[in-house]
Amino acid sequence: MATFPSHLGVLQIEPTDHCNLACTMCAPHHERWETVHGVPKGYLDPAVFQRILDGLVAEDCRFDHLILQWLGDPSLHPGLEELVAAAGRTLGDRVGYLRFDTNALLLTPERMERLLARRAPDVPLLVVFTLDAATADTYTRVKGRDGLVRARRHIRAFLAARARMPAPHNVHVQVQFVVQPGNAHEVGEFSRYWTDALGCHGAGRGHAEILFKRLSVGGGAAGQAEADRLYETTMARFGIAAVEGEALSVRVWADRPWQRDDAHATRTACPGLWFTPVVRQDGHLLMCCSDLRGELDLGSLAERSFRGLWDGEKATRARLAHLAGRFDGVCASCGGINWYGLTPAHAAATRTRATELGLR
Repeated sequence: MATFPSHLGVLQIEPTDHCNLACTMCAPHHERWETVHGVPKGYLDPAVFQRILDGLVAEDCRFDHLILQWLGDPSLHPGLEELVAAAGRTLGDRVGYLRFDTNALLLTPERMERLLARRAPDVPLLVVFTLDAATADTYTRVKGRDGLVRARRHIRAFLAARARMPAPHNVHVQVQFVVQPGNAHEVGEFSRYWTDALGCHGAGRGHAEILFKRLSVGGGAAGQAEADRLYETTMARFGIAAVEGEALSVRVWADRPWQRDDAHATRTACPGLWFTPVVRQDGHLLMCCSDLRGELDLGSLAERSFRGLWDGEKATRARLAHLAGRFDGVCASCGGINWYGLTPAHAAATRTRATELGLR
């Protein structure tokens, strides 16, 4: 059988596809789709989650990191604290770190304390708070409901709880601002507020960072070039640049994270089909986080192994099409991710696997 590296890129596992916001940049929730991924919304079964984790260990799968989030907010899952604990306990050093992204509205101080107490202490944890605004009016406009005051209160409670932990403790935090037409004017104010709030907790308490992120328009689809221009002019207007600090860093997306948009036509095989597996809340394995309709559904990890699906016939056919320059279905309107590099060895292994499956 073709030999693929056991070390992949980022694995996303979705605790839920429900969300309590309706962000303008998130079509499924802003447009209030009745279903997300083409299946009813739901919550990840903890028993299925543990089965998936055990299967990854059995097959010696390793990842840069694991993200517990996709199209919903993981804080809506009543067992988020246990999911984080189980991931760290089971995967250990098979992941560089664990991460979850949240709007923080439901992460009360009590839940934060439980999460910090139950996590696996040897596995780094990154908590990403998605805010995208500096004032209440803008927050309501871009997020779909009022909540900035509560989010800030919960984040400050998290920072205080983290500061009480003995150092070093491997708990890190990021506050995130996605630059878009409705909020770009608040970049400077956001930077000042969170530089002060994060900086006051000092070195040795875990790293903190502020991320200013480009808006993704269908992963590099039509309109992406305009969004990129807004990002670049906004960063220049407010003098925002990357800063690497011991306790606080500022991160920007200097490079475009996709291969093609309406101003850049070049595109090659998308590394996402090799490096970015996504597990839906019902335990199904998909090939890409931009696949909002579930076209690249490989099957259920409650019934099949990760490698059996990830290196199976459907996945191999999709990769062969990309290697041949054919981008069909959901891939046709996408720009292709650009944050992993597809090597000749990966392409060769795919072709060998295709021969083994009788696809060539």
